[in-house]
Amino acid sequence: MIKPDKHMNLDISLINVSAYILSSFKRRNIIRYDELLDGVKNNLEKDSEEILPYALNFLYLLNKINYEKNKDSFILNEVK
Repeated sequence: MIKPDKHMNLDISLINVSAYILSSFKRRNIIRYDELLDGVKNNLEKDSEEILPYALNFLYLLNKINYEKNKDSFILNEVK
């Protein structure tokens, strides 16, 4: 759910996981799925790994990232 309510843990929200993914692209423009999953597991709350696919879909729909099937990795789109 994108819209938070008073009972929601904001540390494992879709927006927080999406922000972490975008911050991971500061170091490089291409990141493998396994690296993203490991980063989410190590740096965010325990249950946030369940939100990762939804966050990736959210960023893809916003045209922030693209998926490269051959390398199983995500590419940050250029800001136009």
